Amino acid sequence: MFYFGRELRKTNGVFADGACVIYLRSSLFNVIWMVWSVLMATTIPVNALFHRGDDGRFVRRISRVWSRGTAGLLATICGLRYRVEGREHLPDSPAILACKHQSAFETFVMSAIVPELCIIYKRELDAVPLFGWFLRRSRMVSVERGGGASALRSMLESARVESGKGRHLLIFPEGTRVAVGERGVAHAGMIALVRNLKIPVVPVTLDSGCYWPRKSLLRHPGEITIRLLPAIEDVERFGRADMEALVETISAEADRLCNIEPPGEA
Repeated sequence: MFYFGRELRKTNGVFADGACVIYLRSSLFNVIWMVWSVLMATTIPVNALFHRGDDGRFVRRISRVWSRGTAGLLATICGLRYRVEGREHLPDSPAILACKHQSAFETFVMSAIVPELCIIYKRELDAVPLFGWFLRRSRMVSVERGGGASALRSMLESARVESGKGRHLLIFPEGTRVAVGERGVAHAGMIALVRNLKIPVVPVTLDSGCYWPRKSLLRHPGEITIRLLPAIEDVERFGRADMEALVETISAEADRLCNIEPPGEA
């Protein structure tokens, strides 16, 4: 209750505008979401007995069911929906989706939007109960932060193998969730990934942080926009300047979606 009290104070205590309802709906969603996740975990024995040699396809199907179910719960309980713009920018062949990261929302909903998606994630997530198991069994690609050149080589090899199966790769260029209106640090590992695979890069921006803020248990009603931007096709000489321009592009577009005025225009 103390935590939610702090969350409600962030809404300036405007209970007349629905802060109390948001609190109650968010609490109900969080409880049912945990039950839904545990229910999906009951498929683990099925995978162990019948699908161990299917290269993670069964677990990915279950993960998509979980993602769509979670999105349905958000819409039904919290009044939070999403829409996707720019699907025409997603190539038929494998590409790297470079996504703005504001919330936990995009970590699960992208697999419902893009079939056979391969997420590149930090290895610490392997320790998260259930979630880590599904990541590993889905044949996602982990990267060990601070692992140096050997960790980078391992990530590149795994990404090459998975993209060779026709899977799109999802990466968060800033490395972690970033608050609405802020920019993260462009990680050099993506430069190596683009140069190594030589496949198009599709910038992806969104405004999920306006409705599902990071480090918050509240889910605000509304409609999240996920926008795919035109692909970057010329990646032969992709470098630091290109990487920084990419991060600025998805961040500036996210600001526009969140109705944040560019510096100097306020």
